Amino acid sequence: MRYCSTFVQKAASIHPGQVAIAMKISHKLVGSFIGISLLTGAVGAVAIAQSQKIAETLAIEEAEHVAQVIATSITHDVNYDHGSQTGEESNYLQNFTNLLHELQRRDIVVVDRQKQILADTVPENVGTIFDHDQNNEIQQTMADGQTRLFLEQSADYPQGIKLLVVPLITDQQEVDGAVILEWSSIYDQAIAQARPTIIVIGLTSLGCLVLALLVGLQISSSIAKPLQAVTDVAQQVTQASNFDLQAPVTTGDETGTLATALNHLIQRVKVLLNEKEQRSEELQHALDQLQRTQLQLVQTEKMSSLGQLVAGVAHEINNPVNFIHGNITHINSYTQNLLEVVQAYQTHYPDPPQTLQATLDNVELDFLLEDLTKLLQSMKVGTERIRQIVLSLRNFSRLDESEFKAVDLHEGLDNTLLILQHRLKAKPECPGIEVVKNYGQLPLVECYPGQLNQVFMNLLANAIDVLEDSTQHQTTDQSSAQIWITTQVLADNRVQITIADNGCGIPDTVKACMFDPFFTTKPIGKGTGLGLSISYQIVTEKHHGQMRCDSTPGEGTKFMIEIPICQPVSAI
Repeated sequence: MRYCSTFVQKAASIHPGQVAIAMKISHKLVGSFIGISLLTGAVGAVAIAQSQKIAETLAIEEAEHVAQVIATSITHDVNYDHGSQTGEESNYLQNFTNLLHELQRRDIVVVDRQKQILADTVPENVGTIFDHDQNNEIQQTMADGQTRLFLEQSADYPQGIKLLVVPLITDQQEVDGAVILEWSSIYDQAIAQARPTIIVIGLTSLGCLVLALLVGLQISSSIAKPLQAVTDVAQQVTQASNFDLQAPVTTGDETGTLATALNHLIQRVKVLLNEKEQRSEELQHALDQLQRTQLQLVQTEKMSSLGQLVAGVAHEINNPVNFIHGNITHINSYTQNLLEVVQAYQTHYPDPPQTLQATLDNVELDFLLEDLTKLLQSMKVGTERIRQIVLSLRNFSRLDESEFKAVDLHEGLDNTLLILQHRLKAKPECPGIEVVKNYGQLPLVECYPGQLNQVFMNLLANAIDVLEDSTQHQTTDQSSAQIWITTQVLADNRVQITIADNGCGIPDTVKACMFDPFFTTKPIGKGTGLGLSISYQIVTEKHHGQMRCDSTPGEGTKFMIEIPICQPVSAI
């Protein structure tokens, strides 16, 4: 249970924004595959650039080789000697250049040390100065004997013509000119030969790039979506404490294992929380039952103490009352004898002496003879009334009333009314309350008399409280405060006791919880909230009966008690 609570608290303490700060796994996977794709594209681009570089290098090597061959041929085969060259040799050099042009399909120019054109595929340029090398590459080559590349710019060829200059070296190893060879066509041929390879490399790189992206997205989707679903469920469980949710298990890999483990954990937490809640409810129920039992015992003890007190007071009153009541009979007899003697004396002595007549007039003998009989009779009636009250008190407070027996319920109701008689009388702040008895012919009913008397006491006391409060607030006519007590036998071998009043009634909100323990609408100090709860328990549990309330606000309240005439053997 401690682990469950800790897990929920830790999980709930994770703020949603904290998850958003870190990069998601899907983003990491897509980013990784994008990086791989870019790396593949970069490798492809490098491969293409390298292929182009190789093609260019091969073209340069081939052009340089051709230029070297041409230069060698010019210096040896043509017997090139710039210082002693005749017109026939010049023509031969020009023809040789034209022949090479036809064979190689490349422009060839031969210049001397002053960059004067000695032979050219364009004959009109012979004798002119070659000045298309902007950086003076020809002069540098003739100076150091190194082959050089340069680009000839012209209006006819805005992209430029690729040229290669090779020194003309005589037999004496002296540089006496240069051969300029166009190698654009060689370069184009090399590129054309390398183009299929470049295309294959490019398409392969592009395919790898697209494939890496697709595979990355697929893998990211297959991993990130289940993980996101598990994460969403975990957040909903921790934030909303909804342990009925389940993470979807869509794969059989580690993600599916994680979802299954989370589902098991959620179910375990739910079981532990349910057990905790159930135990809390059981403990609360036990506590409520204990408090209710404790207060019921206190109430019962109060009733028992009240019964003992009433029984003791009744016993103390009963002894002198019996003595007085018994002597009144003798006093009445003696008084009658004395009255007979006085009447006889008056008959024989109608004219008494003057002194005696004055005494008779002073004591008003005629009134005394008439009123004395009335006084003795009223004293006898008073002692009878006192004896009846004492008997009712003793019947209400009998200590053996806790036993199960068949009793007259009317006697219990009357005894209860007698106890509450002082509250039914009129007072300065409240008029009297009229009790209307509609008793039916009830047989003796098997019950716990003491407990039923407690129920009658609670219901009648509540009715009196309501009527007193109603009259004080002038919500009821002060001359019509009434309580009706009706008893009858029902068709199913049960008896019904109805106690009704014409007070202010009970609202529906109060009626719904009026039998709950510790619920009361009375001010603090005037009610414990246990009267109706204990009464309901006595009727329903102890006597297997029913207790209902019918109330309309502004019209009054009616409590109906139904109990069997004969209790089942198992209930005794």
